Amino acid sequence: MEYTKNNFKGRLRVLAPIAMIAVVIILAMTLAGLLFFFRGREIMEQQLKDKLQSTAAAAAMQFSGETLDDIKTGDTIHSSRALRDTVMKLHSMRDSITNVQFAYIMRKTDDPNHLEFVADGDLARTDAELDLNENGRVDEDEVASIPGEIYDWREWPALGTEAFLHPTVDEHVASDQWGSSISGYAPIRRSNGQVAGVLGIDMSADEFKNLSNSIFSPVALLLILLASVCLGAGSSLFIWRRRLEALEKLEIERSGLLRLAFHQLGGPLTIISWSLEELEDEGPASIQRSIVNIQEGVKRLTSILKTLKSADTVHAGKVEYKAEFASLTSVLEQVAKEAAPKLAIRGQRIVMDLEQNITMKLDPKLIAGVAQELVTNAIDFSPDKATITLKSKRIGKYAEFSVVDHGCGIPRKDLHRMFEEFTRGGNATKYKADGNGLGLYIVKGIIEQASGRVFITSKEGKGTTVTVKLPIA
Repeated sequence: MEYTKNNFKGRLRVLAPIAMIAVVIILAMTLAGLLFFFRGREIMEQQLKDKLQSTAAAAAMQFSGETLDDIKTGDTIHSSRALRDTVMKLHSMRDSITNVQFAYIMRKTDDPNHLEFVADGDLARTDAELDLNENGRVDEDEVASIPGEIYDWREWPALGTEAFLHPTVDEHVASDQWGSSISGYAPIRRSNGQVAGVLGIDMSADEFKNLSNSIFSPVALLLILLASVCLGAGSSLFIWRRRLEALEKLEIERSGLLRLAFHQLGGPLTIISWSLEELEDEGPASIQRSIVNIQEGVKRLTSILKTLKSADTVHAGKVEYKAEFASLTSVLEQVAKEAAPKLAIRGQRIVMDLEQNITMKLDPKLIAGVAQELVTNAIDFSPDKATITLKSKRIGKYAEFSVVDHGCGIPRKDLHRMFEEFTRGGNATKYKADGNGLGLYIVKGIIEQASGRVFITSKEGKGTTVTVKLPIA
């Protein structure tokens, strides 16, 4: 029962930060969706206003303030040339600019709350064109405004104030029986710069309304919220899977360490134990043989501890790579020389294909250790009387050396993991039972500390090539 509780608490500790990340992602996406939902509508409306404002400013420049002064209350397009020309310009402008519904001109009166119409583009329309509701007659709200007709501007503050100073638009989109519209205004000036009137343009906002309602609808908001939840859940699942992968890798490393402890440490300890028993049972006659066995056991233990220490140094990123000018060729020749006794035992030989005089900055001790590990692997995993090749060459700003064997090779499924801790090829135990899977891991750590790279190519049953690439400078 206690174990179950502890296990539950452990799972809770793992899941809690993932759940918090999911909640943060969902909240962030939801907030972004809400901002998009509300801010997007404002941006679209502002774009419509900017377009209308610039249209009104450009159109106002086509009119003369002095011409407006010539238009009097009660004038008709038949009695006043100034009115006729102005109305035709308004009518033409409305037809040529997309989505313009009405175009008109107003000016101030003695009453500060009222303006009067100077000209209306609808005066150029026929009765059939003015009959917007198509009921066969021109209703009162369909009649074109005539010069001198009074208009209370207080419902539209921009028209009575800012419009006489500079181009502007109404604050909000208006809706009536004819649809949605928004008005823009621009002052019409006399030649001396004084304002004679204001041009007004009513532009349809139906397209804007339909588009904004389709994009920024409650359904769209719901989809954004659903997308946020899906993204949050997907991110949490991804993090959870990565966490599981990390735990699995940790478990593999733990198992590898245990296997190393059981298998590799067991052999030397057994040798030492038997030797001690032999000393106790047989007396002085077997002392020398037992001493040799104990020394062999201690040697193996020392080697294992040394390897573990090197692996721990690599794992912690604390490899001390002390570079100095040295000959890579000399380092490799010395490694081959030291490997000669082990080669001789199995009747193997090493072929040298080294480019001479590759002098560069390197750590002779560590690079020699790397080459020694690769040559030892080639010896262990090659058959008796096999040939191993040690190559080196200069390639631009890099020096390269390779160890090539024609031994057992590495199974394809294991090749991508060969530089990981406690990793050996699936067929390795057939040729070397007591390997620990740390050699190539240490090699990779040392070479990366030297700003180099190490590659491995292999084919099972054909052989293996390990290549080390180091920067010369």
